[in-house]
Amino acid sequence: MSSPLNSRCAPNPRRTDRGSAVITVLVLAAVTAVIASGFLMRSTQEARLATRSQYQSVALNLAEAAVEEGLYAVNSAGVTAANGWSLVSGSTTDYQKSITTGFDFVQATGALYIRVDNAAGSSPVITAAGVLNIPRQPRVVKQLKIGSTSPARIWANGVVAKGTVTFSGSADIDSYDSSVGAYNSGTNRSDRATVATNSTVQVTGSATIYGYVATGGTAPSVGGSGRIYGATSPGTPLVDTSRVRTDFNANLQDATAPTGSTISLGNLTSTITLPRVGDVAGANGRYLYRASAMQLNGNATLTIAGPVDLISDADATINGSAKIVINSGSTPSLNLYCASTITINGAGMVNNTGNASKATIWGTKASGSSQSVEINGSASFVGTIYAPNAAIQLNGSGGVYGAIIGSTVTVSGSGDVHYDVQLATVSTSAGPTPGAGSGSGYLRVSSWTELTAAPGSGAAFARDNRVPFNTIF
Repeated sequence: MSSPLNSRCAPNPRRTDRGSAVITVLVLAAVTAVIASGFLMRSTQEARLATRSQYQSVALNLAEAAVEEGLYAVNSAGVTAANGWSLVSGSTTDYQKSITTGFDFVQATGALYIRVDNAAGSSPVITAAGVLNIPRQPRVVKQLKIGSTSPARIWANGVVAKGTVTFSGSADIDSYDSSVGAYNSGTNRSDRATVATNSTVQVTGSATIYGYVATGGTAPSVGGSGRIYGATSPGTPLVDTSRVRTDFNANLQDATAPTGSTISLGNLTSTITLPRVGDVAGANGRYLYRASAMQLNGNATLTIAGPVDLISDADATINGSAKIVINSGSTPSLNLYCASTITINGAGMVNNTGNASKATIWGTKASGSSQSVEINGSASFVGTIYAPNAAIQLNGSGGVYGAIIGSTVTVSGSGDVHYDVQLATVSTSAGPTPGAGSGSGYLRVSSWTELTAAPGSGAAFARDNRVPFNTIF
């Protein structure tokens, strides 16, 4: 009889082991496949979430761009059909605009939707949405509401320029508060003046900036014993970096003279008081005069006794003991408009109101050309200068008590700029024709809200689903 171990009916241990190994491998493969599938699913989900997170930021950027589009249109009188705006049906004051092409991203396309309510009013309301359409995914929407706009204050800084601002010699800039009284280095002086430029600031010699500096990207150049500092700045270093920023940008609009019927003065060379008896004010209550040129020499005095706008078609110059005197009181004020050279020498301009906003020099040279504005000698000027295309120079020992806006600004010798902080509260026409209008100036954003709640929910931050947003909500 054969041994059981040799029997064909006995199980083969090797085959059993092989079967167990195959089953184990299959189980491990299945488990690995499940784990890998989970990892892949999670990776895909994370990639999708990361993409949506990125596009949330993109949608917000688009919404902010839509706000800028609305603000620009309102401030430039561009809410017109020619610029793509259409009147909302049933309204005479509300406009809407949609831009649905031109925003192509790698995995999505964008669109802007804008609505301006009360577009021509003093406080328009701007609602804007940025939308991203992503294939096979829900769209991403960000909606903003600018419910509070306020006039931009063009005199919010002591000095503003497109190009270089230079302080040399012993020149300096600081600030004071005219509501307290006249400037006094001991009792009425502060560090709230800002020198701002799209270019850079140069401080040489012993010149100082007692306040702040803002440039368009380049750090200020400070040499010698020049200094940029404030009331709490340490003695060293000479430049307090906490008072310097490099992200400034300003779009300075050209200034234009008022239009309408003018009262001719011919060549203004002799003593005169304006307004004269018998002259008639315009509809805005101001007297509008035009001179072929203004050349005050010797002891000639131009006295301003009321609200006067004066246009000089050629150079405007004050020499010797000549001067412009603005009488005290609430009524006298002067706007001087000139596209040619403006030079204030000698006794300069005497502003007896003590209010810098009551005397403004408007350089009306158009963009692409330039003019010169100079304050020389010991002449002092209590007022403001807006000449965005002018090279403004303050020489000698003269001073400006107010604010300056120009293409370039140079303060040399012992000249000083004393910024009147009260100018930051003055509402001045600063639109495309600064000084020429009667409005309150460019509107800017003072607050904004992101709308996130469901449309029609009645929630405080419910999304606006009126035209043109009804296509996305």
